[in-house]
Amino acid sequence: MTLRPVFASAAVTRAILAHARRDRPLECCGFLLGYGRQIRHAMPMENVAASRTRYQIDDAVHIRLRRMLRALDPPLEIVGVYHSHPQGAPAPSPTDIAESMYPDWIYVIAGLRGRASVRAFRIRGGRAREIPLRIRRGSEI
Repeated sequence: MTLRPVFASAAVTRAILAHARRDRPLECCGFLLGYGRQIRHAMPMENVAASRTRYQIDDAVHIRLRRMLRALDPPLEIVGVYHSHPQGAPAPSPTDIAESMYPDWIYVIAGLRGRASVRAFRIRGGRAREIPLRIRRGSEI
């Protein structure tokens, strides 16, 4: 069964790749903000793990962001998370799969090996499945 696509603007994917390049050789990370399957913004976060092979976002920052997003009119949601693989492909590692906590989130991975690219996944029950990622030109989706 193919998963339904998610949508992001070219500006969002450019922002994710720029963050990945800035933080290399460490993994970068951030939240994906939007509605449902629409990724509207990539919000960079600090990788508190400061690792080349793992990412972690501070729990207190995560909670503060959720509160701030609920106060917006209209509210935005955290629809997922992104991170990079500075020396690898844009595919979930065993660590990514083991540490995924939100089965309804979109997991976007930026791979910087070779030609930089991004791919999206759903990670549930110890299994990662690729989600078609539809990139729209410009800054709007």
